[in-house]
Amino acid sequence: MKHHRGFTLIELLVVVAIIAILAAIALPNFLEAQARAKVSRTAADLRTLATAIESYRVDRNQYPPENHHLGSPLHETNAMFGEALPNRIKLAPLTTPVAYITSLPSDPFGEVEDPLNMLPPPVYHYASRNDPAYPGAAFWDGDNEEHIYSQWIVQGNGPDRTPLEPNWQFPRYDPTNGTVSLGNVLRFGP
Repeated sequence: MKHHRGFTLIELLVVVAIIAILAAIALPNFLEAQARAKVSRTAADLRTLATAIESYRVDRNQYPPENHHLGSPLHETNAMFGEALPNRIKLAPLTTPVAYITSLPSDPFGEVEDPLNMLPPPVYHYASRNDPAYPGAAFWDGDNEEHIYSQWIVQGNGPDRTPLEPNWQFPRYDPTNGTVSLGNVLRFGP
């Protein structure tokens, strides 16, 4: 009589346990790789927006104004309630009538509930010296957490997906603190 050997229950359980351990090691690395890729995309998008903003300035001798819709019903409604204009409207001069950028890139970490991104898809935040909804001249002249002098800021929410209130600009995202550390991905200009 021939005796057939097969896997025992213990051997099968050991193999399943090893596979589970390998999956537990690989999954977080995969998720971190996704977050790193989104941060890289955000940084590239902010560089593209910075180029468009500076091109706008070269042509018009000013940065895109945030009050370019003065007199429009949307601006009057927002001004009446003390609300800032949505980012899609603030950045619209970069796409029309002259296309400094073909379309506004969407923030991969953008949240639908963000009050400044009421018009989907969520785009990056933009503020400049002439924005009445954000801090005054001292903020732009280096009186901020990083002592940076700037004319404008563009910002993505970062992996924590949280726009910070009331001054969403800081802290800056630092990848050395882990892929989901606090902070926003920022670009200052010029």
